[in-house]
Amino acid sequence: MSTLAAVQPYNQVFDGQKHYRTLLQCTARPGTIGQLDDALLDVPSQLNRATALLAMALFSGDISFCLSEEVASAKSFIERETNAKPAPAEQADFLILSDASAFEGLRKAKQGSLSFPDLGATVVRQVEAISPAPLPGSLRLTLTGPGIETETVVFVRGASEEFFEILRERNAEFPLGVDAFLTCDSLSAGPCVLGLPRTTRVRCERV
Repeated sequence: MSTLAAVQPYNQVFDGQKHYRTLLQCTARPGTIGQLDDALLDVPSQLNRATALLAMALFSGDISFCLSEEVASAKSFIERETNAKPAPAEQADFLILSDASAFEGLRKAKQGSLSFPDLGATVVRQVEAISPAPLPGSLRLTLTGPGIETETVVFVRGASEEFFEILRERNAEFPLGVDAFLTCDSLSAGPCVLGLPRTTRVRCERV
C-alpha cells in the first residue's frame, strides 16, 4: 500500500474524476482489477477504503444507499462525504454488503423494470482480497460476456459461492438485474475494485 508520505488529502474533483474513470473501465472490461489511488481519509472500520473511495466517486445527493450492517459511523461518513441518503434495501440505488447480511441484501436489491432496467441497484460487496493469481482459500471466478474477448479469470477471497449463485439468479432475466462491484484493500496495490455488470456471467469454484 502507498506509504503515508505519498498519500495526499482527498481532492473531490481530481481524485473523484480519476476514480470515476477507473470504475467505468472496470465496468466496460469485466475482470479488470482497478486500483484507486489512496487518499487521506478517516474511514470507519466497517468500510474498506476502496468502498469509501467508490462512494465518493459515484454517490451524490440524488443517490440512495443501504448498509447491510447498520453502523452509525459508516452511515454518517457516507452521508457527510457524498450527500447520499439512506434508504431501505429494496429501494436503495446502492447496497454496501459485508459478510453478515450479504445474502439478504442481495436478494432484496431492486432489479429495475422492462421499461426502466437502469433503475436496478448496484451492489458493493466488500471482500478480503482480489487477485489475478490464485490465493489460499480463494474462489476462482471465470467471467464471460460483453467486454471480454473469450473469458477472463480472477481470484477472490472473502466471499462464498452462494453469493455468486444468488447474483446469477438475480441477473437471469436480462435486462433486469443488479450490477456489482467487489472491493478490497490490498497490502501491495492499495484500494482495489472489480466490476461485475449484470451482463457478465460468473462461474466460480473453490481453489
